[in-house]
Order: sequence, then structure tokens, then C-alpha cells
Amino acid sequence: MTAADGTLHLLQQTFIDNDALQRGYCTPGQIMSGLACIAEGLAGDDEQIREYMSGNLCRCGAYIGIVAAVRQAVAEQEE
Repeated sequence: MTAADGTLHLLQQTFIDNDALQRGYCTPGQIMSGLACIAEGLAGDDEQIREYMSGNLCRCGAYIGIVAAVRQAVAEQEE
């Protein structure tokens, strides 16, 4: 998902900014679901994000960071 110039996608960067990954095993699926959540307009608040992302299992406990990363990406897109 990196751009031709090697920069990260906004959501990838917000995952890093919010420490939304630990082991990295679930990260690709979390990012893809986060992109779909945003694209479908279902990232209006934390509860919506949690509900949308609930199909992704993550044992590392990065859920708080994942929600924050999606929320930050939405906010930065709106700027």
C-alpha cells in the first residue's frame, strides 16, 4: 500500500502514530477493514468503528490504538 515514492498510506501512518500494532500478524487485515470502514462512511464515532472492526480478531490488545488510528485518519482526511 505504499505510494510510488515510498510514502505510507495515511491509515498505515496513523497505525504507527497510535501504536496500533504489536505483533503485526493481524495488522494487514485491520488496515484493510479500517479502509473499508472509512470508505463506507461507518467511522463516525468510536462505537461505529469498534462494531465495524469487530470481525477482526487481535490477541495483542491493540484495539484502543486501532480505533484511534481510524479516527485520526478520518480527521486528517477531512482537513
